Amino acid sequence: MVNFEYPLQWLPQQPRTKNPTRARFGNHSPSKAGDYLVDELQRMGAKQCVISSNLMERARGGGFYAKQNIVDAGIVIYFQLKGQSKAMACDVWDKPEHNLWALYLSVQAIRGLERWGGSDFLDGLFEGFKALPSPDSVVTTMPQFFSDVDNNEQLKKRYKLLARELHPDVGGSQEEFSEMQRQYNIAKSQFTQC
Repeated sequence: MVNFEYPLQWLPQQPRTKNPTRARFGNHSPSKAGDYLVDELQRMGAKQCVISSNLMERARGGGFYAKQNIVDAGIVIYFQLKGQSKAMACDVWDKPEHNLWALYLSVQAIRGLERWGGSDFLDGLFEGFKALPSPDSVVTTMPQFFSDVDNNEQLKKRYKLLARELHPDVGGSQEEFSEMQRQYNIAKSQFTQC
């Protein structure tokens, strides 16, 4: 079982790539690359897998929407292996599907090392990776638009203000506007439950 975590929760101890480049992995959709990565993690024996990215998961589950316009293409996978917390991250490439594919190939290579007698190497390989960070140390890449809103009235006012500011028709980015709408819907559902 794999969980998809949105937005991206980058490893605080791993520096970000300043200028991601175009990969030459071929044409893979985010869902196909994600499926291959999930299969490879399961073959390796990884448990409690989490794939963290700025990709939106399909409404019916089981992968990512295709053709998303993502500003931050980084991917982080968190998992348990042999009872220890592990993490791998990639943001070298400018498309999330290429970073997913790079992680898939990396896990595949690690599995190969284990099959070819390098299991001691495999155990030591992850020593440099850190476990899932505490929520207090997580670096989020998107602003929290409604975190200081206390009631439904404030929520509506903030939404209208942000909609006028962030809408793509007035020069805002589609990604930021979509993220604001997603956060609004979550906050709205929380206030209606109260």
